[in-house]
Amino acid sequence: MSRTKKTAKNTIVGLICTGVNYILSFVLRAEFIKLLGLEYSGVNSLFTDILKILNLADLGFNNAILFKLYKTIADNDNDATEMYLTVYRKICYAVGTIVGIAGLLLIPFLDGFIKEAPSFPEPLWSLYILVLASSVASHFINFRSILLIAKQDRYVSTIIQYICFFLKNALQIIVLILCRNIYLYLVVGLVSTVIEGILLGIVTHRKYHLSWNSKRKIPKNEIKDISKDIGALAIFKFCRTLNVTIDTFLISKFIAVAQTAIYGSLTIITSGLSNFIDTLNDGMIASIGDLNASGNRDGVEHVLDMSIHIMYLLYGTCVAVLAPFVSPFMRWWIGYSLPDACVYILLFNFYVGGLNANISTFRNSMGLYRKGWRRPAATVVVNCVASYALIRYIDIIGAFIGTAIANITTVLWYDPLIVYKYGLNRSAKRFFSRYLLYLFFVVLSALGMVFIDKLIPEPDTFLDICWQGMLFTACSVGLLLCCGNVFPVQKDVLNKLNEIISRKVQG
Repeated sequence: MSRTKKTAKNTIVGLICTGVNYILSFVLRAEFIKLLGLEYSGVNSLFTDILKILNLADLGFNNAILFKLYKTIADNDNDATEMYLTVYRKICYAVGTIVGIAGLLLIPFLDGFIKEAPSFPEPLWSLYILVLASSVASHFINFRSILLIAKQDRYVSTIIQYICFFLKNALQIIVLILCRNIYLYLVVGLVSTVIEGILLGIVTHRKYHLSWNSKRKIPKNEIKDISKDIGALAIFKFCRTLNVTIDTFLISKFIAVAQTAIYGSLTIITSGLSNFIDTLNDGMIASIGDLNASGNRDGVEHVLDMSIHIMYLLYGTCVAVLAPFVSPFMRWWIGYSLPDACVYILLFNFYVGGLNANISTFRNSMGLYRKGWRRPAATVVVNCVASYALIRYIDIIGAFIGTAIANITTVLWYDPLIVYKYGLNRSAKRFFSRYLLYLFFVVLSALGMVFIDKLIPEPDTFLDICWQGMLFTACSVGLLLCCGNVFPVQKDVLNKLNEIISRKVQG
């Protein structure tokens, strides 16, 4: 199967699965808050973010090993492929052990993450243990998905992942409605993680017949090279994870754990949209790595231009629609919302993070792990200092302003500079001029949607929510497309989209 067809297949399957389970997540969140309350939801969000920090499996091992697997698979070198798979399995086992031990050591300090003890009867440590167990289990049994990704068959792992996710959410909703028991709710999550890992093992064994127990050793010089890649990626991934969880910790510690639940509900919307959009990137990762390995810099830059424009249209539409829409939707969905000023700043961070994730896809696929490793560390430091200082004086909005300051001073410009300077060997000036113009058009579109919102009544029913959402979406897409005509690459994007649609219609 060609690179383009595999990318399309990975992307389409990912989008469908993400969309279905996104809807189910909304139902689950609403039922969780309705039946168990904000405090349970806030504590669950807090524990999840704590484990994101401890979750070392994403600290660079995946991408470093993937980069090696692309070459061995392209060369049909099964011995080398099995060698890297074995190394990756051992790493995941080691990481799972570290996460488990570190997580247990954190138990005595759980109360320090919360301003006031929650009113529910269950001890915090008992809930935390179940969340921790699910995280540890994922390291020991879910590692086989890397082979599907390296073979550009990500759609297979996506289907398995989302089937298990669907069943988990459905069973958790049933448990909440029938039992209202937080322990059963968390046990269902743990069992689904185990089942997902078992299914991945069965599928990869039958599909590829490759061993995960190779006796071959990686040469010492190569171990040193991989270690450097992993070290650089570890800093990137760890700091990025810490950066997105800082606000949760600060809100829980200095505001209230109930506010953490509201913030967590809002981030379900933005992270869900990000996951949906980033599925486009995930489908392209292996193809970009392959294209870059061929030395075709012009081809990579053109793909980057098209990709950034697509992200502008998708993330820009989300920002423009959510600016007037998310607060009434939140009140209809869970009965609570954040002030509009908080929402606007969160949407700015959402947009910047989305486009930066797109750039990061290219940086990782080009193997530029060691370049710019200081940037994510600087982002975390600026975010921690600014958010901590501001939340003490201007309440919850201070945490979001601190994140925005960190994004502006460190994220907006650094990663694109690395990609263009070291990956493409050319100036990034054209990129930055386009980026600022994109941002201007998105802000303009968002202001337009807020103005339209002032002219129509606030929605009271689900049907009102639906038609207003469609209205804002249609208007923002139209406005962003009109503005996008300024960029020649939009013609290429639309032609490519038309070509794909025509091919599907014909056959």
